[in-house]
Amino acid sequence: MTRVRTDQRLVALTFDDGPDPRWTPRVLELLRQHHASATFFDVGRHALEHPDLVRAELDSGHEVGNHTWSHPDLRNLSTSAVRDEITRGAEAIRGAQAHAPRLFRPPYGSSDDAVRAVAEVEGYRTVMWDVCLERYVNHTSDIAGGVDLLMGRVRPGSIILAHDGGVPDRTRTMQALPLLLSRLAERGYRVVDITTLLAAARPAPASGRAVSSSSRWGAARPWRPSTR
Repeated sequence: MTRVRTDQRLVALTFDDGPDPRWTPRVLELLRQHHASATFFDVGRHALEHPDLVRAELDSGHEVGNHTWSHPDLRNLSTSAVRDEITRGAEAIRGAQAHAPRLFRPPYGSSDDAVRAVAEVEGYRTVMWDVCLERYVNHTSDIAGGVDLLMGRVRPGSIILAHDGGVPDRTRTMQALPLLLSRLAERGYRVVDITTLLAAARPAPASGRAVSSSSRWGAARPWRPSTR
């Protein structure tokens, strides 16, 4: 799914590639200041290295999803290797005294029928996005303008992707995030985690589905963070 059909003014904020001691504590502080909730899609090997940050995410009232063990492009792996990446990621998250994750996001948003089938068999709901913060702020000198452009894409039920880990550094994300949270509040949006957004999905029409895997607002495309 890339967004949720809802009549409520809600958006879900999600963070990928952490936990990272450089950025995750700052993200948690900003979320606290803005009374916002989020879903952190943690990479297993980072969770193993920083279990205290996974616990901090949970203790702050956020939720944690599975972003695989080592962040590969799953389409390049065999079915057994995909399963191993997902299983090891979950084990690392549980090792940080977290509940077994039930939400999954493939690295880079890169998936296919085989990857989706493994995730479903393992009991996961796959979560993509319809708006990415870094896409708007990483390649401009005008971070505030980039956030405003992003806001032009936000709709009730949007799933916003940002990053609290990975490469390059996330300085621009940290600069943009308070602006984004303020803009969302100004427009009457409540920022929630994925589970809360799903609970607000309106009933599906007879010929449709409550949760959209694509929409006229644009489905998520596989995206790789810039290394520049």
